Amino acid sequence: MFDAIEGVKFGYVLCGIIWAIALGFAVGNYACSLVHRLPRGRLILDKKPYCGNCGTMLDVKDLFPVISAVLLRHRCRYCRQPFPVSHTWTELLVGMLFVLTFFKYNFSEQFLLIVLIGTFLITLAAIQANEGMIMGRILLCIVVFGGFWRILNDHTIYNAFIGALFGGMLGAVVWRKGIQQVGHIYTLPKQALLLSIGGLCVGQSHLALYFVLFAVFYVLDWSVRKIAGSKKPALITVSFGLATMITVLYPDIQQMIW
Repeated sequence: MFDAIEGVKFGYVLCGIIWAIALGFAVGNYACSLVHRLPRGRLILDKKPYCGNCGTMLDVKDLFPVISAVLLRHRCRYCRQPFPVSHTWTELLVGMLFVLTFFKYNFSEQFLLIVLIGTFLITLAAIQANEGMIMGRILLCIVVFGGFWRILNDHTIYNAFIGALFGGMLGAVVWRKGIQQVGHIYTLPKQALLLSIGGLCVGQSHLALYFVLFAVFYVLDWSVRKIAGSKKPALITVSFGLATMITVLYPDIQQMIW
């Protein structure tokens, strides 16, 4: 977990943590714009940050990650209407992702690819939580950076391809009722597609750990909602994101278990 900072002076580590938190909060703040704009068909840079309720342009004092939301109690300064708490969680989770990745890989190529994959995974889950949809454009970004991650580590695309293939096959078996036929082409349901993309990111060697983690988090999410009496379906993107990131960041867990 702390591979990259072993033997490094405390002062350098502290500076790295502060820098990782600052970068993570800034990227998380930008991810919140994706969460709001993409499902509504808005361009990312079509206008300055604005309130999603009243449309008022936000000042710098409204845009400090986490701090502004807490001070404003998750309400717009101008119209006093609440905004999703998931925005704050998105910033916090991305900040945590940056710190954990810094501990593991320091600031490196691996760091860059993992935080990109993780940020898009968190964005994907936030969009499903707020809008109830799984966005294909976000999935495409995860595929691209996940493919680069596997090539960087394996020096071949083969493991990524096999991981995606077996992930998709398992997903097709589990969610076979969701398979649709359009002409002569069969399309996988989004759940199976998520398993396939996760398999691409983790590679052939760590599929077992990924599948187990995915099942554990999915059942846990479903159980908590069942106990709480919630009628909302389990957020599969949360299980997908957690299983993918844990496997990518800490693949050695598989050797410890088996």
